[in-house]
Amino acid sequence: MNIFLQQLITGLSIGSVYALLAVGYALIYSIFDFTNFAFGALMMIGTYAAFYSISLVNFPLLGAIIIAMLITAVASILVEILAYRPMREKKASKLYLMITAMGVNIFIQNLAIQTIGGSVKAFPSDWAKQVVNFGIVKMPRSDILAAIISLAMLAILWFFLYKSRLGLGIRASAYDTRTAGLMGLNVNIISLTVFAISGFTAGLSGVFFGMKYAVYPAMGGISNKAFIAAVIGGLGSLPGAVIGGIALGLIETMVSAYVSTTFRDLFSYATLVLILLFLPNGLLGKNIQDKL
Repeated sequence: MNIFLQQLITGLSIGSVYALLAVGYALIYSIFDFTNFAFGALMMIGTYAAFYSISLVNFPLLGAIIIAMLITAVASILVEILAYRPMREKKASKLYLMITAMGVNIFIQNLAIQTIGGSVKAFPSDWAKQVVNFGIVKMPRSDILAAIISLAMLAILWFFLYKSRLGLGIRASAYDTRTAGLMGLNVNIISLTVFAISGFTAGLSGVFFGMKYAVYPAMGGISNKAFIAAVIGGLGSLPGAVIGGIALGLIETMVSAYVSTTFRDLFSYATLVLILLFLPNGLLGKNIQDKL
């Protein structure tokens, strides 16, 4: 029972971070119908921003998290302006946009290796590594912080999308970008907002993964798990992304505890295959006209 409770809480913590990143995937897909595979590189940028904010400038952890989110949001906007927007304006195929995203991901990752090196570094926060006892359950502070801030971020994002005018514009664009533009919405402003939000989620997720594991240029590969979560929940559905992320986190931690850590990824991808076989649109997937 102790092991079950421990893994349950850990799974919820990891799942909430997966959900945060999966929401970034879902947001961009819901507007532009392509998957931003550059998320891994953006995630890495956020992690290094927090790493150097603490190690070089001696920022407090929360300050470093804010810096990471802001820098990643700026990086995400630059990727949209420099890489995606010119192709969208030329009516390029969605396939070519995804190929471009992969190229951006590889470019940024290799640029990081050439400039700051490819070595693995420990996240410089002793506070995050300390363990807190909750009776029979023990948790690192990093897991607690990740769960609290991720869930709070998801709540703020939901409020923004469903209770603000700009959020209404984003949801309108999710139905049909061209029609939304004809109705007076500035699609470029919508795109910048969506990419900024996805940058926030990528940067925040990157910091939490860096705290839990390590900091290195190829760490963005973990974003593949968030993509799996987004597909399981229904790519383009924000509630589905949250459900898929938490479900995947629970599956991985339970498999690690009761089967083997070596089978964790196998179960993750097997879950994806089974969902696609029986529910091709995911758990909460909808048709392309009603994704968000």
